[in-house]
Amino acid sequence: MIGNIQLLRALAATAVVCYHLRVSIAGVLTEFYAVALFFMLSGYLMCKVSNRSAWQFAQDRFWRIVPAYWIATIILLAMSGTWRYRPVEHTLLSIAFLPHESVDKFFPVLGVGWTLNMEMYFYSIFTLAIAINQKLAPILAGLAIMGIKFGLPSITNDRAFIFYYTHDYVQFFCLGIVVWYVSERIKDVRIQIWTYCFPIAIAGYACSIVGFEVDALVAVTLLFTLAVVSANAGSDLKMSWIILLGNASYACYLLHPIIIYGFHELGIVANGTLPIAIGIIVASWVCAILWHRSVEVWICMLRNSVLCESLKMSSLRSLMQSILRGSYAR
Repeated sequence: MIGNIQLLRALAATAVVCYHLRVSIAGVLTEFYAVALFFMLSGYLMCKVSNRSAWQFAQDRFWRIVPAYWIATIILLAMSGTWRYRPVEHTLLSIAFLPHESVDKFFPVLGVGWTLNMEMYFYSIFTLAIAINQKLAPILAGLAIMGIKFGLPSITNDRAFIFYYTHDYVQFFCLGIVVWYVSERIKDVRIQIWTYCFPIAIAGYACSIVGFEVDALVAVTLLFTLAVVSANAGSDLKMSWIILLGNASYACYLLHPIIIYGFHELGIVANGTLPIAIGIIVASWVCAILWHRSVEVWICMLRNSVLCESLKMSSLRSLMQSILRGSYAR
């Protein structure tokens, strides 16, 4: 994993937490286009790992996203007690990543899961694209996603489907694919100036959003492209703490609503109050790191165990088929 991207993941997760805590920066309440950044990163990384079979790709995405999301959803339902009155259908559709309209409008039980509904949609399209043509999969996926974005309203009036699959955020996934192709074309460029560009760009990115409200398409595309190009040019930030926070960023994103809810139940509400917000942000990251080093490790072990058993069964079936063919031949 590129260290610069890990840093962006950590910063984006922190920005989302700040936004949900109503923390204003220079009088501006913003998440610094963090969700758009996550989607662009996703589009880029899907291209990076598209050199495997469609089945392997789908398995990898499932184990990375789904078990942790299910566990986090169960924890929230147990803590809040909302399982008693929430429609069962709503909960089932939420954990199945299927867009629907219910008591939470278009949002799933775990609110931040709305972005995961879109992620799973991207992964499904990408898996199908790999199955059709692995070499052209990124292009096919991008064309399909943009085609659905502009064509879906003429096919259905379902408000939930239109909300998700025609959302402006889908274009950032496609832009991530574009960044992949551009960076691959110029990845051998070595310019010393990149060493200083990326850290400066992060500061400039934040200031431009707060001070000038620069358009997300421009700001996110420039920052992410610079992160990738500078890493390819030999200026990749690979400090261990950056890698750790990047790896734990998904856990931070999943868990922070639960942490915020827990503090709320204790009567501690940030509502923009900086000292309280800092405490909750730190608590979110501590829980995220612990989750990454325990729950995510357990999920990885479970995945390896399941895949190993699957491989054994496949080998056994092959052996039995060989024996049967030999018996028939005699």
